[in-house]
Amino acid sequence: MRIRLAKLLSWGIVSMLSAAASAAQGQSPSIIGPAGTWNGQWSSPSGYIYDARMQLESGSGGTIHGQIHWTLQKSPAAEEQAKLGMTGVELVRGSYDPASRELTFDGYDKTDSNSILGLDKYRLLLADNANVLGGITWNH
Repeated sequence: MRIRLAKLLSWGIVSMLSAAASAAQGQSPSIIGPAGTWNGQWSSPSGYIYDARMQLESGSGGTIHGQIHWTLQKSPAAEEQAKLGMTGVELVRGSYDPASRELTFDGYDKTDSNSILGLDKYRLLLADNANVLGGITWNH
């Protein structure tokens, strides 16, 4: 149950440019966090693979909320082969700690007319460059 996501390149460039401009003006750059759009993949040892497009927003006090658009790419179950390529959306909320760069959040609702999703719990780490998130999930 691994998940690895990369921030869309255009957001990462804008974020780095904003931080560089602040530093050049003698200001400390703003804290870089997980807000933005992320693309990646979730996989399990049993053979499931999902593509993910996650959109996160920051709230007050280190809270985050957003949604993950999942697309089933591979399933070990014969009865799910017809569902490959189908999508569903998981709504998530949790928190981000800038000191440790740890992002923890839970799925709390879903839109899944194809029955391809379960709600999950996530514990991810934001890379030093703020362009990669990776970590583990509970897997339902």
